Amino acid sequence: MTRRHAGFTLLEVIVSLTIFVGAFAALSQLFSLGSQAAVRSALETQAAIRAEAKMAEILAGVEAFEATSEMAFEDDPLWSWSLEVNPGPHADVFELVVTVVYQNGSGPPGLTFSLVRFRRDPQLILDQAAAAAEEDGS
Repeated sequence: MTRRHAGFTLLEVIVSLTIFVGAFAALSQLFSLGSQAAVRSALETQAAIRAEAKMAEILAGVEAFEATSEMAFEDDPLWSWSLEVNPGPHADVFELVVTVVYQNGSGPPGLTFSLVRFRRDPQLILDQAAAAAEEDGS
């Protein structure tokens, strides 16, 4: 007469624990990657918004229309911006490049985002307005 014991064998317990630990490690890695992607996405969105706002300030004349490098944003010192003014593809056209950088500590930049726009030479527009006013006045 053989007796049957109810329950699991040691081998079954070890195999199930191995599967559980492997699945837990994989899921925790996926969770970590998802969190990092969410943070990066939020930073990229904020960088795009900051670059658009700074470009609008430059085009509106709030900021100077001259090359600038690594100016900190007033609301958050971890963010900085710079402006490059390059000759454009046509005469009297400039290429404006606003670069926004997120510095997450003392290491290399955590995120860099650049926005490029083309603009006519503002001095040309002022000269044309002055010439038109002179013609109207004479």
